[in-house]
Amino acid sequence: MTPRLGKALAGMLLAVGALAGSGVPASASTHGAHAAACAGRAPRAVRLRRLSGSRARLVWSAPAASAAGAVYRVLRTGRTVGQTTATSIVLKVTPGRLTSFTVLARRPGISLACSAKLRTRVAFRTPGRVVGLRILAHTASGLTIGWRRARRGDTPVVGYRVQRDGAVVGQTRALSSALRLSGGRAHTVNVVAVDSRGHLGAASATLVIGARYQPAPPAKPPTSKAASVHTPPSAPGLLFAVKVDDTSATLSWQEGSANGGATVVGYVLYRDGQPVGTVHGQIATVALASAHEYTFTVRTLDSQGSLSEPAPELKVVTTHTPPPPPAELTATSVTSQSAAVSWSPSAAVSGTIVGYRVFRDEIPVGQTSSLEITLANLAPSSEYKVTVSAVDSLGAVSEPTSPLTIDTAEPPPTHGNVQAFLLASTGQSFVDLQAHYQQIGVVYPTYFECGAAGEVLGKDDPLVTKWAEARKIEVLPRVNCQNVVDEERILNEPKARETMIGQLAALCEANGYQGVQIDFEGAPPAERNPFTAFITALAARLHARGDKLTTDVTAKYYNVMTGRAAMYDDASLSAVSDYIFVLDWGIHWTTSGPGSIDEMAWFKRVAEYTATMPNLSRFVLGMPMYGIDWAGGGGRGNPGTPLEFSEIMSLASELGVTPEWEEAAQSPHFSYTDGSGTPHQVWYTNQRSIGARATLARSLGLGVGLWRLGNEDQSVWELPVLGGSG
Repeated sequence: MTPRLGKALAGMLLAVGALAGSGVPASASTHGAHAAACAGRAPRAVRLRRLSGSRARLVWSAPAASAAGAVYRVLRTGRTVGQTTATSIVLKVTPGRLTSFTVLARRPGISLACSAKLRTRVAFRTPGRVVGLRILAHTASGLTIGWRRARRGDTPVVGYRVQRDGAVVGQTRALSSALRLSGGRAHTVNVVAVDSRGHLGAASATLVIGARYQPAPPAKPPTSKAASVHTPPSAPGLLFAVKVDDTSATLSWQEGSANGGATVVGYVLYRDGQPVGTVHGQIATVALASAHEYTFTVRTLDSQGSLSEPAPELKVVTTHTPPPPPAELTATSVTSQSAAVSWSPSAAVSGTIVGYRVFRDEIPVGQTSSLEITLANLAPSSEYKVTVSAVDSLGAVSEPTSPLTIDTAEPPPTHGNVQAFLLASTGQSFVDLQAHYQQIGVVYPTYFECGAAGEVLGKDDPLVTKWAEARKIEVLPRVNCQNVVDEERILNEPKARETMIGQLAALCEANGYQGVQIDFEGAPPAERNPFTAFITALAARLHARGDKLTTDVTAKYYNVMTGRAAMYDDASLSAVSDYIFVLDWGIHWTTSGPGSIDEMAWFKRVAEYTATMPNLSRFVLGMPMYGIDWAGGGGRGNPGTPLEFSEIMSLASELGVTPEWEEAAQSPHFSYTDGSGTPHQVWYTNQRSIGARATLARSLGLGVGLWRLGNEDQSVWELPVLGGSG
């Protein structure tokens, strides 16, 4: 999504357009002649370097013969995955799988394509070593031990295997385990992490337990002000008995919360001061003896192995006859976020009724002495099951009422008209949509990509789609297609074109989308008419269903007929598309020299040219909400690193630099020198830069589009031009 259009517009576009003409490997029948002709012309020393996660960089050396203007096409297991003029490319890999890579080299004007191959296996990363093994509590039969969460390898950690004296005694998903020990002898204990494929990580340090083990003394507080102390989690607020009979009690409690970056992994339940076990949830049934009184409490256990203070104690008597449940449970004043619940009183068998416990989906929300309660913080358009139990003065709890189903109202709809991209795979992107949805009219989740035969690859995220549609936001998922070979096939082969059109129409029907967004980039000028014909046919199919079509186009300030932007006939496309999204950034990009990525003078020329188009109300001027950090002057040899606004602000704060405002470019920036002495320049966008561009777009009658929701300058949403309060 970084169109490259600048002062050297025509030359750069011609260079990019040349990439579309790369060839295919010679057939097997001409292999000998082909090998001779390729002597000195094939790429050399192909190797793979592991990056983070499932990403790796495939690297090769240029041919020994002249490599000027060479274009490299990369295949993984026989399938094209990319094309570049550089001598490396970032790919997805599957750790542990033996994979073949082929790099084809071809020079412009020469039909001969020469290749080099690599067959390699990316080493599989097993889970990390378990650390922090320690004793959490002493029990009558042994100990409760705990440990910290192990670092995951290439697949998630699904459990922890406990070994006592060299033998496996159990496996658990929790970060703690009860351990039986024999008195009068020493024991050794360690724990290893297990991933979803059964791989074992390194064993923890061995915990040695002496023949006469005693509870560990309280930890001494840090003696240094600089010492770091982990804050234990908070205790569950309420502990209730959902049901008590002569031989058991079903207990439920509210959530505790973790601190200091830790997470809640469970709750340790105690009966008469002794731990019963760790529960992964908020409800448990405990076997009891009849005619007894018991005292229960519960503590929150976090991923650091720390326990909270105990919840207020609960006394349970197994011999008392409880009161009958309340009756006539009803709900009134139901909104999108709350509901008032009321009931008629219960009559105690003995003692008196002292209160009523209210449960939402079997989790306690509170106790009241009145006959009504207001449930708050509910989710819109959601179903809840509510029950109420009566509590008498002797501690007995009635059976719950029959569940009352409450359906909350629909949420307030959006009133905005900003169009925004959303990374469906990034949680923060969805969080950002939830925070600012009332200013957004159209959202483009990045669900799909194109396949070589026109198939649509990817999947819907129902959480994102349904949440947005419930708030009347138009959902038009993005179809990302930037592989030149695949684009040419889809645009020129009737079968591939019909496959994509048919599948997109079916996806709209199956998932309830209001349409789709087409993002084809990088095809040569020759695809101008085929692309217009494809968009026209797709629009007709979607419009017949009542769905919409957004077409992305590269920014330009005249009707250029060469290079990257030449594929887009903006005027013709606007006649059939519901929206034309102009990608108005990229005057500077990762492999250019440093500078504003949407320099105002250039941005304004693109905007003013766009405003001359027919069907003006359909055009949306896109603007970025990120930045780039260039080292060593940038360029191909020093590609810049894209950064989120939040990352840029953290970097500036860490370095102690104050960003400057470039008036001509209408953009913020700053410079610094890293630890190795390399100079850096950072250019980015913020509220002021986006406000100036959005105001210009509105003044010309153009819509406003944003790439993308996530970690942008949050004060952007205060701009009145975007529907903010100022």
